[in-house]
Amino acid sequence: MKKIAFLFALFIIFSLGMVYAQRGTAREDVINIRFASPLPRNSEWGRALDRLAAEWQQASNNQIQVVVSHDGREGSELRMLSSLSSNSIQVGIFTSAGISEICPAVINLSIPFLIGNEAEFDLVLREILPVLETRVKDDFIILAWSKGGWVYLFSREQILSPADLRRQRIASSPELTEMNAVFRGMGFNLIDTDITAIGQRLASGAVNTIYLIPSAVAPMQLHRSLNHMMELPIAPIMGAIVINRVTWNRISPAHQQQLLRITRRIAGEFDESVTRTEANALASMSRSGLSVNTLTQAQQDLWRTELLGFLPQFIGNTSTSTYDRDIYNRINQILQRSRSGQ
Repeated sequence: MKKIAFLFALFIIFSLGMVYAQRGTAREDVINIRFASPLPRNSEWGRALDRLAAEWQQASNNQIQVVVSHDGREGSELRMLSSLSSNSIQVGIFTSAGISEICPAVINLSIPFLIGNEAEFDLVLREILPVLETRVKDDFIILAWSKGGWVYLFSREQILSPADLRRQRIASSPELTEMNAVFRGMGFNLIDTDITAIGQRLASGAVNTIYLIPSAVAPMQLHRSLNHMMELPIAPIMGAIVINRVTWNRISPAHQQQLLRITRRIAGEFDESVTRTEANALASMSRSGLSVNTLTQAQQDLWRTELLGFLPQFIGNTSTSTYDRDIYNRINQILQRSRSGQ
């Protein structure tokens, strides 16, 4: 009787183990993902990421458990990339500055004054993103690309020309290495400033100008000190959702395809909201006293001619070059075809 009871117990344990394994609910099968985001939780983007986390869990029948760490709690983009490499976090959302560390050629999309408007940006992205995806470092997978908005100049004094800008003390994120190199090469006075310290730097007079996207300036209320904006957009910024390959390889192929579909759909919603978010930010700041300074066509041409004239010294195919020559040439060809009506 004891032997029969023992065999029956083994049968029950084995059967339950098979059931849990098939359902994917065994503890060792659960994949815990920490998703780092520099975006505010209480924003359209933050809410979209929470929805993404919930949809990932639902699509995987709760085999994938996601916690989103909002509000830049995981530190700068470089720190986030380090955490992604060490698997302290498994997924992160990055701007061009961070993406360029795992795909250097992406920064070509943000060459100052190269791409002129949203329509040109869309044309470039359709042809260039597939090329960039082949150049991502092997340890990372880009789940989805998204637009991040356009960078503008915000200042205490009106700026209409490069000569005006040379008289300013420009706060610049040290992570925007390539853009900083171009501006410094043109003789502009850039001061490395962490975005979290910009308020103190403005109050002390250490800086009086910044280039940043309007949707970041508005929530930080920087326009109350920097109440002039040059209407000419400097460059578009890309965003991307990145997962490390260690985590990606733990996910079944079927679930990988589901996560890609969900992520790209939500990234598409980001794209649709960027223009609206930027317009809302500018409208709100204008009501609070921001002066948007319009440039004449001659002034716009001067900016483009002067900055683009400096580019050849930064473009090449060596390790010391700021911009990738092949990608730059491809972008130029797309723009020339579009501008000539082809």
